[in-house]
Amino acid sequence: MGEAALELAWILAVSVALGMDAFSFSLALGLVGIKNKTAVRLALTVAGFHVFMPLLGLWAGQKLGTLFGNIVTGIGTLILLWLGMKMILGAHKKGGKKSSIPNLNGFGIYALAGSVSLDALSVGFSLGTFVSRIIPATLIIGVIAGTMTGAGILLGHRLGTFLSSKAEAIGGVILLIIGIKMGLGIIS
Repeated sequence: MGEAALELAWILAVSVALGMDAFSFSLALGLVGIKNKTAVRLALTVAGFHVFMPLLGLWAGQKLGTLFGNIVTGIGTLILLWLGMKMILGAHKKGGKKSSIPNLNGFGIYALAGSVSLDALSVGFSLGTFVSRIIPATLIIGVIAGTMTGAGILLGHRLGTFLSSKAEAIGGVILLIIGIKMGLGIIS
């Protein structure tokens, strides 16, 4: 296997790993219901963040080191924990009524996409040591993350219809788990 093939395999593996948070998050959103237009906007925004964040991480890693990454990851952790608790409490208060999704208008969609793209920021810190062609690599990461976001929304919608009133609480639990995972990553 040539060097280019190994590099591509690494990029694909990292892309899928990075896309898993976006997939899980979008699965949670799909469970509670999301309009098609919003789903497309979210998938494109997540894809964009997964292109931009590794580039930002590459630059920040050169300038600011790992402290910056821990602070940003901490902020993302808090956002996901807050959203998860909000969804769980909302499901409890509604007691079987129609679920609601987090605000995906204006800044909300960027905050959510950014929070699930923080791992991509961390990858960016070391991207230059593993990849010779940075821009194509980040484009592949973005396309895969966007695709996984769309797939998560579609699967979540199918499961949400099946699970009905429990969907919002399940989505909240998924967000809490992602937030806890991110938070534990800071301490370890």
